[in-house]
Amino acid sequence: MINFLQLKGNTMLTKRSTLGLNVIILIAQTPSHRTITADALASMTSVSLSYIEGILKDAREQGLIRATRGPGGGYQLSVPLADLSVWDAALSFSSPSAASHKGQSSSETCATNAIAQKACQLEKEFLQSYPLAKLVPKYTELPASKPTKSLAMNFKPLPTRKIPAAPNSIFDLSNFLNLQAA
Repeated sequence: MINFLQLKGNTMLTKRSTLGLNVIILIAQTPSHRTITADALASMTSVSLSYIEGILKDAREQGLIRATRGPGGGYQLSVPLADLSVWDAALSFSSPSAASHKGQSSSETCATNAIAQKACQLEKEFLQSYPLAKLVPKYTELPASKPTKSLAMNFKPLPTRKIPAAPNSIFDLSNFLNLQAA
């Protein structure tokens, strides 16, 4: 999981944005021919399924992921990972920030706000230049397995047919009597 800084008042990255980034990273880790379910994402992030579904809805509305319904369905990235920056993904999950307080402004408050705005601007520039692909761990190739023997060698022989002690049905009676006579 990624941990980002959050300032009171001027939020750099919210908890929701951080969780959204983690969900996108988990989706990006799945092979391209597979999907990952919301239930699996909820268990991996230890967050409720309904909250994960809200995160996935935001990502789907922003065009970051696509959903597949039905058996074997789930979520996949809809944008190439190389084209995404951390800022692009985090922006999908941030809610509109509340307006700053417009009461009495002391010189200390103005200075603090100016520093916080500058910090947010620096964060934005950094995250826009930081590719999301750097946060996604690469899968290592599995070692080549040993060649297996032919499948025909692994089959068990069929059991020998036993002669029934009585006919199976009235229609099989003549065959049964012919077998007894032989």
